[in-house]
Amino acid sequence: MSSLQGFEVVSPNTASGRSVLTVTKNYARLNKNAVLELGRPEFIEFFINPTTKQFAFKACEESNPNAIPFFIPGKTTASVTLNQQFVLDAMGPYFEFPEVEDDQEAYAQIKGTLLNSEDMLVFNAAKAEQGVMKKRGRKKGQKVKVSEA
Repeated sequence: MSSLQGFEVVSPNTASGRSVLTVTKNYARLNKNAVLELGRPEFIEFFINPTTKQFAFKACEESNPNAIPFFIPGKTTASVTLNQQFVLDAMGPYFEFPEVEDDQEAYAQIKGTLLNSEDMLVFNAAKAEQGVMKKRGRKKGQKVKVSEA
């Protein structure tokens, strides 16, 4: 008799929690749960409904003329960042980002809904929560120490 009898494996590839889209002036990021709910597709289509102020993402084939590169197979990072200018330009008019300090970034976060019947993830920009966060990573003007070989 195994000591694991009755146990079930909990996979890190199972969607749990809420799908979240974070939008700034410089990028749009879908969190791990959003990527998993879409099925980690290599390509997606991006839709906007200007009347309802909604964004939608749907998996598609590379041959689709509207295909946007999305998830890279073998990638260790679970979230996906979209920084194509046409995506940012399309989302931009739905948000008013305040001017912030150099070490900060204004953002909008939107919780998503998976439409199983369409295999599409939908985000309502009208329900976005906006705020300001500290920028991550190397600060502007900060020098990086390079070791000499």
